[in-house]
Amino acid sequence: MDNSIWLIICAAMIFFMQAGYISYETGLVQSKNVISVAVENLFSLSVGLIVFGCLGFFIMFGRYPQGTEGSAFFLVQAMYAMIAVTLFAGAMSERTRITPLIVAAGVAAGIIYPVFGRWVWFGHYGGGMGWLEKLGFMDFSGACVVNMTAGFIALAGIIVVGPRNDYTENSSNRPLAVIGVFIIWVGWFFFNGASATIESGKIPLIFCNVAFAGAAGIIGALEANFMRKERGGYLLSCFDGALSGLVAITALSAYCTPLEAGVVGFMAGALADFAGALMAYNKLDDVVHVVPIHLIGGLVGTISVAGFADIDYLVTGDRVDQLGVQIITVIFNGLWAFGTSFIMFALMKKFGNLRITAEEEAKGLNVVEFDDLFFWNRYMETSNYQQEILRKNELLQEQTELLTKTEEQEKQKLARDLHDGMGQSLAAMKVMMGVGKMQAAKGDVKGLTEVADKVSDLAETSISEMRNVINNLRPLVLQEEGLEGGIKSLVNNVQGAGGLECILEITDPIPQFDDTVSLNLYRLIQESLTNVVKHSQASKVEITCKNSYNNGYYTFKVSDNGIGFELDPSNPGVGIKSMNSRMQMLGGRFDIFSHEGDGTTIFMEVPIK
Repeated sequence: MDNSIWLIICAAMIFFMQAGYISYETGLVQSKNVISVAVENLFSLSVGLIVFGCLGFFIMFGRYPQGTEGSAFFLVQAMYAMIAVTLFAGAMSERTRITPLIVAAGVAAGIIYPVFGRWVWFGHYGGGMGWLEKLGFMDFSGACVVNMTAGFIALAGIIVVGPRNDYTENSSNRPLAVIGVFIIWVGWFFFNGASATIESGKIPLIFCNVAFAGAAGIIGALEANFMRKERGGYLLSCFDGALSGLVAITALSAYCTPLEAGVVGFMAGALADFAGALMAYNKLDDVVHVVPIHLIGGLVGTISVAGFADIDYLVTGDRVDQLGVQIITVIFNGLWAFGTSFIMFALMKKFGNLRITAEEEAKGLNVVEFDDLFFWNRYMETSNYQQEILRKNELLQEQTELLTKTEEQEKQKLARDLHDGMGQSLAAMKVMMGVGKMQAAKGDVKGLTEVADKVSDLAETSISEMRNVINNLRPLVLQEEGLEGGIKSLVNNVQGAGGLECILEITDPIPQFDDTVSLNLYRLIQESLTNVVKHSQASKVEITCKNSYNNGYYTFKVSDNGIGFELDPSNPGVGIKSMNSRMQMLGGRFDIFSHEGDGTTIFMEVPIK
């Protein structure tokens, strides 16, 4: 096969990688921005290709392409350039306007990329050598020249434009991103293969190294993910690992064995995963992980040349010297690519309209840039549906917690009722039966008869208490007539007990609380009235139900004119603690005010939901 034909095939496959990048990026962004990201890539590619063809290639190599071989070489170099000048748009997506990104692609294709390319690759087609090339810098197919340049431009861009307002990994279609990774991986065989000739016999080795590096990159990224104990991010780690491994091996795919390629890929994948986590922690919002993949992956590959390339291929002939040259080139790549890009984006931010508004970001660039109202409506339907599901899930969780706490409160109340009512009657019965046994031993028939009558009365009392406890487990009136009916029933039950006057005043209608809340409020008022009857020696008790002065709350007040008591805040008593606990689990407030001789007032304020 003629080398020109091989280069044309490689160029076509590198060009097809753009389809992989579009699939990858649109799969990772939110649905409301997928059209914008796809069109950004298409426009940036078009503008960048024209600018590189008219200006960038000449700056990089000092002349325009001539002849068949020159045209084939130009086509490959143009495809390399398009990788470098389109990636940063994905990193800055979802909050950056399309026009500044297209302008930036033109500047990158015409100045930023070709100037650095001249320093290191001028001898590939020019009449001499670039100054870094003369030092002995090695980069077989663009780990530094293409990928690190793209990574530095992306880093500058995301710093200047800032993170998204809804900073999130809310991908629209991760399976589409997986397809994108596979397309990029296939294209990467030719991305590296384009730097070799047919006669060299290196193409099979290059393909093997690309395959091993990508696979090992996934393993390295997953290992880093496990070390970070990150849950749910395995797929993104796989993406970063595969692509960073491919980027890294680009620097030395013709100079090492497949085993060494696997080691390089593994290191690149692990470091890319750690770098992605570090960036997320520092709110450096790289939507499609251009910096971890291309900057970090390129850095690993560029430095690895000194340690893993066969020493016979090293331009300097020495690993230490080669390492020094590689590091120097990385430094100048950062100074040039990052520095010029930062200035470019900073000027756009100051004098242009780099970033969309918060309102536009919420709508999405599909609508803002392309008036895609159909997509917006569908996004809103999906978004509203998801929000509704989330709200209902939160409500269900709240109700579950409330039911659990209410069940515990009911168990405690049942225990108190059994102890205070039936338990005391049974204890008295036991004592009286002991007395009866003594009377029987003495032959005191009259005394035994009196004891038997008392035991019978206590048994009747115990049965009555048992019935009360059973009936009180699930108040029927509460189920049939609601909370208002339940409160009225409680008032009727205590009305006249010991001469007590019970007054109910419902100033504002009682809200329609759910069953669990109603049961807890019923218990609180029931316990308040029980305490009035048993302990207050009051002649009058008033229950007031009205809206609270706090908007969104409702108040129940129980006030009596009894003897009152001095409240000890450090030891308020079991009953008060229980009532306070019930109100707290309802999200409300419980207050009690009492002084000896001045009666007692209880305030219970509950939120209306």
